[in-house]
Amino acid sequence: MPASTRSFSLPAALLVWLLAGIGIFQNTERTRFTWDSFGYHLYLPAAVAHHDPLMKDLGWVEQARKDFDASGTLYQISTLEDGAHVDKYTMGLAVLWSPWFLAGHVIAKVTGQPQDGYSPPYDLAVRAGVWLYLLLGLLALRAVLRSRFSDWIATLVLLLLFAATNLIDQATAGTAMPHITLFCLYACILWATLRWTEERRSGRALVLAVLMGLAMLVRPSEGVCVLLPFLWRGGNELPNPFKRAWQLRRQWIAIIAVMFLIGLPQFIYWKAATGHWFLDTYNNAGEGFDFLGPHTWPFLFSFRKGWYIYTPLMLLATAGIFLLRRSWREAFQPVLAFFLLNLFVLSSWTNWWYADSFGSRAMVGSYAVMALPLAAVLQWAAGGGRMRKWMIGVLLAACTALNLFQYWQFKHGIIHSSRMTWAAYKAGFGKTTAPANLEDLLLVYRSYSGEQIRPDSSKYDRVPMPELSALLPAPDTVFRDTSTGTLHHAYRLDGQHPFTQAMHVPFNELTTHDHAWIELEWQVFMPGSGTKGSFVTTFEHGGKNYAYMAEDIEKHHVPPGHWTTVYTWYLTPEVRNRKDLFVTYFWLRDTVPMYVSGPTITTYQPKKRD
Repeated sequence: MPASTRSFSLPAALLVWLLAGIGIFQNTERTRFTWDSFGYHLYLPAAVAHHDPLMKDLGWVEQARKDFDASGTLYQISTLEDGAHVDKYTMGLAVLWSPWFLAGHVIAKVTGQPQDGYSPPYDLAVRAGVWLYLLLGLLALRAVLRSRFSDWIATLVLLLLFAATNLIDQATAGTAMPHITLFCLYACILWATLRWTEERRSGRALVLAVLMGLAMLVRPSEGVCVLLPFLWRGGNELPNPFKRAWQLRRQWIAIIAVMFLIGLPQFIYWKAATGHWFLDTYNNAGEGFDFLGPHTWPFLFSFRKGWYIYTPLMLLATAGIFLLRRSWREAFQPVLAFFLLNLFVLSSWTNWWYADSFGSRAMVGSYAVMALPLAAVLQWAAGGGRMRKWMIGVLLAACTALNLFQYWQFKHGIIHSSRMTWAAYKAGFGKTTAPANLEDLLLVYRSYSGEQIRPDSSKYDRVPMPELSALLPAPDTVFRDTSTGTLHHAYRLDGQHPFTQAMHVPFNELTTHDHAWIELEWQVFMPGSGTKGSFVTTFEHGGKNYAYMAEDIEKHHVPPGHWTTVYTWYLTPEVRNRKDLFVTYFWLRDTVPMYVSGPTITTYQPKKRD
């Protein structure tokens, strides 16, 4: 075969696919339907295995969470103000997984395994389905790259995306998360966009519409994908995208209609479950989009999870966007617009580090698009002199080596999945064993189950804050302790008045650090035994609560007929805004009267690290 007709990109795509498969089918003793994936998947067992698509009975959901150790709490379900329950996540992944889930359902019946939606046949079938989607995405991206770049560039780009980025993590360990499926959808969207711009046929437009509709059904924020076909100019068409869209208005109307139809099942589900056609299921006030204050700098450069820190190859690819003006002019405008808007949207999310993963997993879906400017960098290097080739070659080799080594460190606990700091990164850089003091260098540990223990006093400075207690209104009752004759100023609580006055303190008045422990000292008097009540601590953003904790008084074994001092502890959350309010009060969950005064606040501030 002549050298010019040989193709290495197809073997490269197959190699990446096979290597990913090795990771996908490891650790099969535990289901991948855990944490967020538990919520994405929940539609399927609810409808098929439990015949409860609206999840009116949360008993089986909670039991499944516990049985399969899916997460610390059932955070995947949002409870509305009227008490209605709804899946926090949209149903896109469930739709894409449904053929494989149904195959697993049949296999479970044939093999006599539980038809519960979580047993090994379901888990393995969905893993196999996502693995096949990955192959489809790699082949689509290969076709897109080869339409403009040489085969060797396409080959190298495919290998680099796997070996030099955190796609390796999501393609192996993150199978049941949305990012690798979104990567495949974006590759197919690019492929469909090229076909549509080559020939503006309605059939090709509808294929594109289906792909974009599915991407948005997986995550509504993926609506940024519409920029790609909207801005992509074909042939001798008008340069103005709005005039171009007007000329193609019939096809664009059809595209919008198809995308709406794909999203319609989600709207119907929300309507049936809650009575509302449109719903913001992320009703936790502690998270949401901060469009007026995006977290772009830490999103890109923080040692906690900075995209460019843990995936430096993408810094090179970002620079390559401007090289597209020469190597692929039609791609420059849509890729640049997509990159900027996608970065803005993803970095505007309050939880900009996106919980546990290697690097910034939120960006993995966009790697199909970033493959184009990466290819432009390789083409630019190939067209230059020896110095340019060597420079780019060394950078690519360094990015690949660093990514593989840091991923190895991540798998061995030297790089933490969400709590990294500059001090921890520096201490572990280049190391093959975790530093002995690594835990001290990481961000504070926050339990996913909500359970908290007292802080290590050696790591905190005790700072009494009696002035905060003055923020409370004066107690409404003067109570004389009959056993001692002591006067106590307290609130008298009963069934008609179950709450003490709440204390409200802005977070920035509690601490200048990223967190603090709060010790609350209460004085309580219960005339009788068995009275039920809770010490409530929470944060408030925009008038809504998050990081809510209610500690029952029963666990403190307060003796009746005596004034008792009770201490409670609270670790401040990752606050959405430093002006968010710390709120605390006592809640009597009984009709028997009791007396409460306080609290007196003491904070424990992190000591300065050496």
